[in-house]
Amino acid sequence: MGQRHVEPGDALTIEQAATRLEAEPVVDVARAAFDHAGELATLEYGRPAAVLGALRLASRRSRHRTLDRSRIASVYDVDPDRVADAEAEIASYLTPPADADEIRTLRRTLIVARELLDAAERDHGSVHGLALPGSSFADAAPWLLGRASRARDRRDDVDQLGLDEAALRTHVERLEADLELARLGTKLYALVHGRDVSEE
Repeated sequence: MGQRHVEPGDALTIEQAATRLEAEPVVDVARAAFDHAGELATLEYGRPAAVLGALRLASRRSRHRTLDRSRIASVYDVDPDRVADAEAEIASYLTPPADADEIRTLRRTLIVARELLDAAERDHGSVHGLALPGSSFADAAPWLLGRASRARDRRDDVDQLGLDEAALRTHVERLEADLELARLGTKLYALVHGRDVSEE
C-alpha cells in the first residue's frame, strides 16, 4: 500500500495537488475558486484542506470525474471532513451551478449540434447527407433536427435556415460556453475567464 503524501501546511499548491490526484484538467477552475475565496477557507480549515476543497469543487463543476473523499484521503493526510467544509466555505462565495436538468438539456443539445456540424463538414458545408430518422438524439433538440430535415428536403434553404457549416460552428461554440456557464455558475465562470465579478 502506498504511503500518503504529506505537504508542509503552507506549501501545498493547486498545481501540486492536481498532479498528485490526476486532476490537471480542473486546475484553472480550482485556481480561480481558490484565488477568490481560498484565503478565507485557509484561515478556518488550513491551507491543505482549502486547496483540496477548491480542487474538489472544481471537479464537481466540470466534466472531470468528481474527486471523492476516499481518493483524497488515500493521497493526503487531511481530514476529509475539513476538506468538505473548506469546499462548502469556498462555494458559499460563489453562485451555484444551474440545476441538473438544465445542464443535461444543454449537454444533449450540444451533442445534436456537434452531430449536425460533423455532418456538414463531411458533406462539404451542408447537412444534406445526415441520416436523421431514428437518431438517438431526436428528443434532445427537436427544433434543430427539424431544421436539418427541412434543409435536407429543400437544398436551396440551407443558408437561410442557419445550417451552413459556419453557422453551425458558431452555434456549437455558443452552446459550449452556455454549458460551461451552467456547470460553473456565473461568478466562477467570470473568474475563470478573467471578467469583473464586482457586481455578481
